[in-house]
Amino acid sequence: MYRYLSDATNLKAVFGSYTTLEALQVKHHIERVLKQLQIPSRTLLEHMQQEGITLSELETEPRGEVEHGMMSEAVLRRHLRSTFLDQTKLHAALSALSLSQQVAVRDLLQVIISYLRLPSDTLLRRMQDEGLTLDKLGVKTEPVPDIHALRNKLSALNQQYVAPAQTDAADSLAQLKQRIQQLNASKVDEIQSIQIQAANVVNLARLQEKLKAQG
Repeated sequence: MYRYLSDATNLKAVFGSYTTLEALQVKHHIERVLKQLQIPSRTLLEHMQQEGITLSELETEPRGEVEHGMMSEAVLRRHLRSTFLDQTKLHAALSALSLSQQVAVRDLLQVIISYLRLPSDTLLRRMQDEGLTLDKLGVKTEPVPDIHALRNKLSALNQQYVAPAQTDAADSLAQLKQRIQQLNASKVDEIQSIQIQAANVVNLARLQEKLKAQG
């Protein structure tokens, strides 16, 4: 997939074929997917390079990607066109690349995106100010989820469920121990009562024998 996503000539042609609404959707998909993948910034890569660390030392092997074989130019452009219009497809395509390939494609897309027929930032702001938002135009612009916030929330929820469970288990264990102690104490009292009764019976028998002997 990398050879198709890094084909600047076909990307320019595809991006230039989108309508304005499609271009807005494609721009949003690119920004959203790149943020989700958390590809290292150019500033970070330069800092790493200054300290003698290359990206190839850190990246893992790219996942096995689907081979599409040799495509005609028309088929390739249709494939690219549908990929950028579908956020799930775009995410899957970029996720399959190695980290260095993702960086290369990201840098290329940031240049090629200028071939999209997009309204100016000034016009977009004015449209939004007057209620002509992207959502109203049919462009899906769900906010990018904060991964760290989601992880923290999930961790907090796990602790909320784990802590009561541990407390309940501790309480149950304490109650069980207390019950056992009560049963043991009751058993001891019962044994002592039986022993006293037995001693009384023995003493009574001896007294009866003694009375008989005196009679």
